Amino acid sequence: MPVHKSQLFRLKRISALLKENRYPNTRTLVEEFRRMDIEENICIACCAKTVRRDIALLKDQFNCPLAFDRQQNGYFLKHHGWDFISPALLDEREMLAAVIGARISEAVFPAPLKNQIRAAVDFLLQNNNPDFLDTANMQSLSVLSGLYVDLDPEIFMTVFKGWEQHRCVRIEYADYTGKVSSRAFEPHTLVFYENSWYSKGWCHLKKAPRTFALRRIKSAELLRSDFEPDPEIIESVNMDDFLGFQKLSGVKLRVSEHTLEKLSASPLHSGQIVEGNIVTVPAVSKEILFPFLLGQAGGAELLAPQELREEFKNELKIMLEQYF
Repeated sequence: MPVHKSQLFRLKRISALLKENRYPNTRTLVEEFRRMDIEENICIACCAKTVRRDIALLKDQFNCPLAFDRQQNGYFLKHHGWDFISPALLDEREMLAAVIGARISEAVFPAPLKNQIRAAVDFLLQNNNPDFLDTANMQSLSVLSGLYVDLDPEIFMTVFKGWEQHRCVRIEYADYTGKVSSRAFEPHTLVFYENSWYSKGWCHLKKAPRTFALRRIKSAELLRSDFEPDPEIIESVNMDDFLGFQKLSGVKLRVSEHTLEKLSASPLHSGQIVEGNIVTVPAVSKEILFPFLLGQAGGAELLAPQELREEFKNELKIMLEQYF
């Protein structure tokens, strides 16, 4: 049964009076809550019916060893080994953040982590009754950029624990050609990028920072050796240089108004410069630039450097030949 914040204050006060052997009863509790409402500015004033409901809740759901002493005309504890374990109560904004976080986690995290997050939020909802759930249809809150590749739950959780506990992981990794290699890896970061999970860290085989796609890890084993998180590796995880492709400098584009709007929302580089309809990109890889150009359907023209322009033209010719 969800517990409201005002009710929690009352339950805590009743428990304290019981612990102090004050023998509270319905009348004295109504008076106490009215006093607290006025003097302590805690909105818990209520009627006798509400107090009786609170007493029943303590007894039935919190296993309070309550009894009524007719001589003292009040309630008491049959034994003092009982403690009132207060459930965590959050305000509306905190609960909204938790519920939204759970919805997002269902889209981007694989099992069992998303199930653990969902279970934690469900537990909070058992002890909270936020008003927004009465009016907001949380099913209408959608995350369309989600995890589309099924990850092995054991592999993901092994890498996750390595990142969480700062421990090395032994992985069997298949590169883009399918070649499998065994390596010890320090997962300094976990990154959700373009609907897929990656980890960037220190590779003991290459003795250098490397980024691994979790979908290409064939097996993973948590090792006993630990590591200190490297601030440089962590800070290198950004939109400009995450995947570590070779960068080209001096890239200039002539773009349409529509494409310029896209580049404003999702820039090719955080330091790009816009002058009219000309965009200068300080550094960008071909793996990022060429798919972008193709996706604009003529809305972006590569002006410089000239050798890159020629390379792109040759790729376009190869593509056109497939349609003639």
